Amino acid sequence: MNYLKNKMQRRDFLRTIAKAGLTTALASQFVFSPKVFAAAGEARRFIMVYYPNGCVRDKWHDYNTGGLGSGSLDASPLIPLSNHMNKLTPVKNLTFAGHGGSSGHPEACRGVFSGGVDGAPSLDAVIGSQLGGNLTNNMHVGCWSSKALGSEYMPFTDINGNKIDVPDNPQMIYDNLLADVVNSSQQTEADPEAERRKRVLESLHENLDLLQGNALNVQQQGKLMTHEESLNYYQNVLNNTLDIGDGTGFSRPATGMSGLNEEAELVAQAQMRNIAMAFQANVTRTAGFQFMGAQDESLKINFESIRPYMGEFGSGDKLYYNEVRSHVSSHNESDLFNAQTRWYNIMVAYLMDQLAARPDTAYGGTLLDNTVILVMSEVGGGNHQQENPGIYIAGGCGGAMNTGIAIDAGGAGTSNLFRDIGNSFGLGWNNYGNSFGGVNGLLV
Repeated sequence: MNYLKNKMQRRDFLRTIAKAGLTTALASQFVFSPKVFAAAGEARRFIMVYYPNGCVRDKWHDYNTGGLGSGSLDASPLIPLSNHMNKLTPVKNLTFAGHGGSSGHPEACRGVFSGGVDGAPSLDAVIGSQLGGNLTNNMHVGCWSSKALGSEYMPFTDINGNKIDVPDNPQMIYDNLLADVVNSSQQTEADPEAERRKRVLESLHENLDLLQGNALNVQQQGKLMTHEESLNYYQNVLNNTLDIGDGTGFSRPATGMSGLNEEAELVAQAQMRNIAMAFQANVTRTAGFQFMGAQDESLKINFESIRPYMGEFGSGDKLYYNEVRSHVSSHNESDLFNAQTRWYNIMVAYLMDQLAARPDTAYGGTLLDNTVILVMSEVGGGNHQQENPGIYIAGGCGGAMNTGIAIDAGGAGTSNLFRDIGNSFGLGWNNYGNSFGGVNGLLV
């Protein structure tokens, strides 16, 4: 039988939804996955952050495993994350070997981010397709990624395994996805509430189609339960008046993609704000952020925020030498390269600040409380090592992961980490890619 066979007409259903004042945030829950209505203790949002060319591993991992406290990260380029220590989980002694690792940058980009399966979708695409139910299942933004050597140097792939050329212009991202949620004082031609409701209805159209396409029989108990829960949920929604909000906290980026090196930090920050705004408006629950491309030689990472740590390249003419480009400096594994990875973490800390400052109207708390942020590169060390890569998880993870601790993975593969991330969302993965288990101590 089909549970929507005798349903109300779609038009009447949507009119009723609109009259109820349904927020965009709650529209995302109209997704027909067995885990949509999971109890507390599960992550709700995911961000995958890519940085190129690895790190100076002994410096990156210069912290003790176990509980993190004052001074734990003082000797590591992770120190910019100290203000969010209780929502940080650095992981050492993972491996890319057998999990997509390669001594070549393009080859690593084909497998590392998909759990070791060459050409498969990257983790963000898979999680985005599972969470779904939004205007876009997977939002991608970048900083200087458009200057990559080619698509083969890109880390992210879509659900069909095709490389994603990530857009760098924060203003374009905002105009395409977020322009309808600004304050009414900033927008004169359209009512923000009406535009947000329009987005809600677009999402519901998509999900009603999904529901209609699932014919049920008595053997399909899992789907039956999911559909019943979905309908019960919306019955409760229709009985309540919900606040759509006034658009506070939304603003168009002042910076576009000019290509000027000195503006790259502003571009990165603007893109981080775009992600936070998109999460707050529930345009998406999954995002990818890309710093440049693998083997990058386009951006001079010489920003004022890291100059005290750049050694001889921190002042004078050497600030502008070719060595301050990521790929060039990576092979030296010097103070300069260590400072550059510190800059990536400064930007991630800025992202965490943005998420922490915004309420999560769908799930309670702040956006940071319910988000998993995975930060990683395509290689471990600057000389293409595959062991002990610079990887960490940040965010409250909805209480599904142990945070505020550093974990020793004991040689587990990165696909094991990916498996656990999926399961923090309640996806019930027995394995993922080339995984052979999880990472001890990561999941609650």
